Amino acid sequence: MQTKFKSLVDGVRVLPLDLFRTLRVGKVTDEAGHEVRFIQEKKNEDPDFYVVLGERLKLGQEFTLTFNYSGEDVVLDAGGGNFALNPGGRSTWYPNNAITSFGDRSTFDITLRTAKGLVMVATGQPVGEATEGEFTITKWKSDVPLQVAGFNFGRFKKGAVQDEKLKFAFETYANKELPDDLKDLQSRINMAESQGVTTETTLQSLNTTGLMDKARAEAQVSVQLYTDVFGALPYGRIAMTQQPFPNFGQAWPMLVYMPLTAFLDSTHRHQLGMTGAANFFKFVGAHEVAHQWWGHLLGWNSYRDQWMSEGFAEFSASLFAQVVYKDAKFIEFWKEQRELINEKNRLGKRPSEVGSVYMGYRLNTAKTGNVTRAMIYPKGGFILHMIRMMMWDPQTKDQRFILMMRDFVQAHYNQDISTQDFQRAVEKHMTRDMDLDGNGKMNWFFQQYVFGTNIPEYKLDYRVDEADGKAVLVGKVTQSNVDDAFKMRVPLYADIDGKVRRLGVLSLFGNSSTEEFRVPLPKKPRKVMLNYYEDVLSTGAGG
Repeated sequence: MQTKFKSLVDGVRVLPLDLFRTLRVGKVTDEAGHEVRFIQEKKNEDPDFYVVLGERLKLGQEFTLTFNYSGEDVVLDAGGGNFALNPGGRSTWYPNNAITSFGDRSTFDITLRTAKGLVMVATGQPVGEATEGEFTITKWKSDVPLQVAGFNFGRFKKGAVQDEKLKFAFETYANKELPDDLKDLQSRINMAESQGVTTETTLQSLNTTGLMDKARAEAQVSVQLYTDVFGALPYGRIAMTQQPFPNFGQAWPMLVYMPLTAFLDSTHRHQLGMTGAANFFKFVGAHEVAHQWWGHLLGWNSYRDQWMSEGFAEFSASLFAQVVYKDAKFIEFWKEQRELINEKNRLGKRPSEVGSVYMGYRLNTAKTGNVTRAMIYPKGGFILHMIRMMMWDPQTKDQRFILMMRDFVQAHYNQDISTQDFQRAVEKHMTRDMDLDGNGKMNWFFQQYVFGTNIPEYKLDYRVDEADGKAVLVGKVTQSNVDDAFKMRVPLYADIDGKVRRLGVLSLFGNSSTEEFRVPLPKKPRKVMLNYYEDVLSTGAGG
């Protein structure tokens, strides 16, 4: 592998590089072909990899190094032509900058060699394919600087659609055969039934190619929706590819690793004991596609800002839920996110109380457990959801929010972003009603929900007075479980003849109640509610 570097500081001589722990370097050479010293201990002792240059670099100096390396365990073989790039090695199957890690953007020119009969797909644009003996050679090139490059391959069936309106190619890759663990399960079922045991399953017909079009269609809807809200991508294609892992997905630029189980129907997943994860499979594709914007087009400055990548992708999946599955599923989506934040884990810790999203994965300790996953995904998403709901207007709907998001993406196009960058974007587009401190700043909101841990509790007390055929809503709202400086705008809704209407928004400060309000209504409502669309992250009580 050949890599071109540029020194961003003066006087560097030792380059720390990331390389997957089982890969062993044989030789490093410079532009003239001279060998360059490197340090790499035994893989089971210290897998770190350093290149020691012959002389110190000058600021701005450019140079090229060629790495010869090999090893095992980067590619996992699940059987049946199902292969997977080890999740731990997806960003380190080639030597790259250990200091900037996921934030260093480069163009890539990749040549990949696989056995004939296997289909390769990778980041970048396909620029060539040839056969050499028993191997297929494919070439991939990215002119847009990317943070990371990856690939997937297998005994794939491929589907592809070109969307002329978006000028975007949508590809789907699913394996023609099942991995060994599912084949073994089928064998055990067949053996049991041959012995007269009734298994009452249809797993013998299991395959992953039948739902290829569904995965492709979900990606197409997602890209169309996110392009409208966030702006266009520079990539021109996306490949939704099957991997043998059953319960997680991951996104690289132009390349999405989808869990094998996302290519199964709900009946088969039920028979495999995955009923409780139904919503994961509804939204995993939409979430991973969103990472084309949140994580790749816009990266994050540090671990403190990573909440935006996962949180904004989760928020994006809620937009998909609202468009595809309508309001009921959208509300259910945010209810589940709220429960994740507020429920205790196996160590008795509520993610909402352990720390802020700004602390990132540092929240995971022996005393808290793996609490970060239940924090930065749902709470990070909720932060953007609340901003959207505060900006929503009955006449212009999401117009202001969309303008803000497109402006934010364009201002930081193909760059890494910080939490402070995002706050400035919100302040640029905030409404007058959002200015609770009267200073044109959103410090009050970010201090509470990004840097803080308060989760408010709300109680609505109301009655409906009727006289002369008219109805008047009379009530008050109480905010509690917060500190005295906490403030929030809380929307009030009413169900009138089966149609939910937003009646207005109340500003609450600290642990207090509003003054009694009176709202004329066209007729008596079926129900009056706070936060009908889960507008404000709360404990859920009374909300």
